[in-house]
Amino acid sequence: MVRKVSGSKADARAVRDQIKREHEDGLRFEGARITFERMCEIWTESRKTVGNANSRTIALDAQRLSHLYPYIGHVKVKDIDAKMVESLMATLRKESGLSGTTLNKIFSLIKRVMEKAAEYDYIPRNPCAKIQAPRKCEPKRNSLTLDDGARLLAVLDEEQRHAYAQMREKEQRQEHRGNTESRSRVLGISNLSSIMAVRIGLATGMRRDKVLGLLWDCVEFGDVCRLHIRRSYAADCDLKEPKTRSSIRTVAVDSTTAEYLSVWKIAQAAHLEQLGPAFAQSPSTPVCCTDVGGLYDPTNFFRWWKAFRKKHGFPTLKFHELRHTQATQLLANGVDVKTVQARLGHANASVTLNWYAHAVPENDVEAAAVVGNLFAGQSAKSDETVSKKGTRIIQLMA
Repeated sequence: MVRKVSGSKADARAVRDQIKREHEDGLRFEGARITFERMCEIWTESRKTVGNANSRTIALDAQRLSHLYPYIGHVKVKDIDAKMVESLMATLRKESGLSGTTLNKIFSLIKRVMEKAAEYDYIPRNPCAKIQAPRKCEPKRNSLTLDDGARLLAVLDEEQRHAYAQMREKEQRQEHRGNTESRSRVLGISNLSSIMAVRIGLATGMRRDKVLGLLWDCVEFGDVCRLHIRRSYAADCDLKEPKTRSSIRTVAVDSTTAEYLSVWKIAQAAHLEQLGPAFAQSPSTPVCCTDVGGLYDPTNFFRWWKAFRKKHGFPTLKFHELRHTQATQLLANGVDVKTVQARLGHANASVTLNWYAHAVPENDVEAAAVVGNLFAGQSAKSDETVSKKGTRIIQLMA
């Protein structure tokens, strides 16, 4: 291996000694030429080969790393040390105004890239190993109140009636024009599917990808309607099994939502029948589908959801906050945490409590009363003792 050195003989000897040390440590010679940018490319290709992340996640992470290239992209990985990484974090915070959560994500990516460099023996150790990651910002976790939840259901009913009325008008126009055969799509199915997706989200706390991945073979009608959660359909448009075993679960549905599901199944089958036998409803048909009965692109659903919430006075409501609402209201109304944990598909109860349980003001008032009764021993005191306490308090206030 040859390295060019600009400087004195002493400088050249220092480089020679460094090469010897690297060789003795088992480092590969080509590692001396690998830049951070090139190492990011190598890491990205490795992730694609291993297949432990979906294509969208890999692409997003690669994009995030590319924003670092103007700062350290040209730097050899062997020259990146802990101080350089810490300085980079400080620079990004100052120049870009990034949040702690974003900086934490970027640091995690740098650490994983450098860990891969260490695994490939390009560097002796990961310089990020002993650095403290930037602290994440405390996430803002919102949930609907009972009144807001009731209002959301009311506007869903209103939107559904309007959607059915629009579909009837469109069908009448199609019949008037004589377009009763060779239909390519039935406009309005996706709109009704979107409304049903929100109903399911509010009723079960399911994530959006699980709702959109729900097929009719996962819906069990009976004395109690149950949804068997087996698949997810996320932004990468790939129908697959959930990442964790706890996400694969069965949840019960209330009778009202079950009735809406039953009616929707019949209506969906009738609409799809208009497209011909090839589009007929089957167990593999998505519950929330497109105008031709296919899987509903999450991006298209988000566009509908954004317009819907703005129209009906929920401008900042995130779909995931329906999940927050589920946990908050169940816990606030006495449902045990293990049941809520299983319903939401969490691996352990601490996640349920830490991430999805929000303080309910009414419960805080009740808690204050309980504490007051406990310490005052009100339940064990006679009326005479209570009266004396009241007199004493009045005297102290006088």
